[in-house]
Amino acid sequence: MATTVLPIATGMNQTFTCTLPVDNKNITLDFALTYNTPGGYWFMSLTDHITGELLIDSLPLLPGEYPSANILRQYSYLGIGSALIFSVSGDNSTPTFESLGKDHLLIWSDNIS
Repeated sequence: MATTVLPIATGMNQTFTCTLPVDNKNITLDFALTYNTPGGYWFMSLTDHITGELLIDSLPLLPGEYPSANILRQYSYLGIGSALIFSVSGDNSTPTFESLGKDHLLIWSDNIS
């Protein structure tokens, strides 16, 4: 099972393109990460890089515990893999504006059956 830590710059809203290994093939997605200041959380939108189709819009980047740790579980029909928010300290806290990409990592992996 391949896992990838997404290349997130700490402390800034951002967009980037990333090619990810999912189920022994590569998929390329465009990411838009935005911090919701009033709510105090990050959210993510994903677009298929090849077709330009918006796949997921405004998905909150909130940690969870097994079995709900996979933030893409409700989108499994898309076949774009699984993802979770990993707290380096192990405290399962919500990423802050300054901590995503440093103390909280977004980890991508194969589809979970």
